[in-house]
Amino acid sequence: MTFRILAAAIALTVAGAAQAQDHLVANAREPIDILVNGQPVRMLIAPDAVQAPAVNAAAAERLGLEPSLFNFVFVIGPTHLPFRTDTIRYEAQGERFRRRTAFSEAIIVDGADGVVGPAGFPHERVTLRLRAQTSDDRAIVLPLHKMGRTLAGTRIEVGGVPIHVAFSFDRPETLVSATGGALIAEGQGGYFDGEAQEMDILYKVARPVRPLTLREPLMLGELEIRNIAVRTSDHGSSSTIGESAPDPDEIVVTARDDDMPRQRMYVGLDTIGHCASIAYDFEEETLTLMCPDQPAAR
Repeated sequence: MTFRILAAAIALTVAGAAQAQDHLVANAREPIDILVNGQPVRMLIAPDAVQAPAVNAAAAERLGLEPSLFNFVFVIGPTHLPFRTDTIRYEAQGERFRRRTAFSEAIIVDGADGVVGPAGFPHERVTLRLRAQTSDDRAIVLPLHKMGRTLAGTRIEVGGVPIHVAFSFDRPETLVSATGGALIAEGQGGYFDGEAQEMDILYKVARPVRPLTLREPLMLGELEIRNIAVRTSDHGSSSTIGESAPDPDEIVVTARDDDMPRQRMYVGLDTIGHCASIAYDFEEETLTLMCPDQPAAR
């Protein structure tokens, strides 16, 4: 009898340890301490980062990364960022694994050695915490979608066209591609309301955006997506978006390309800043935001 109780206790302990290892937890905008090739590294887990881990040039040199035959280029508007890659050893919150890691001669992230998206490591669950959870928070559960091997998030449909949705902890605005912005403006009665300004898009590369005002709210589950900024010259065209509030009775029909590339949206802190956390469950394919009631728009 004593043996059975002891065996059961050991089994529960092992199961609990395995479950803990499968769950990666990080605070928003705070890098976690991991080991890469046996050396300490500060890695930022960012909801808008791509799946492939990427490190700054200084970290790549310190870790002794060697370029392989597999290289790639990130194209952000007219800017081309060439990356080399090396497959290296990681140890992060109880998991040991190998990952192809990108590096270049650029500084791609501040305050950390590197950056990776929530789907970049093998953990079955990843939770990114903005603050401590309270009794006012409740779960908003959305389907989890991956956009190829780049982003992890969810999707919305606008006018029958899917827009992939990730999140950003770095800006109040919600950033959307030019064609995605045009679709939203058409569906929600949107118009440009402000001048162009530069905004960091990815890896510290800035591109011009313009604020988009909507007559009808755009929703993500029960959250109203707020403070939308549209990339004005990349990833399609925003030329169909008007410059002032449209006539409520006006109907505008625009042609659509059947080969339209996949559209992306990065929901910012003016929409999710009141939430406690975002949890990615890759086994159950769910994305859960823990949030209280959304504050009234300012």
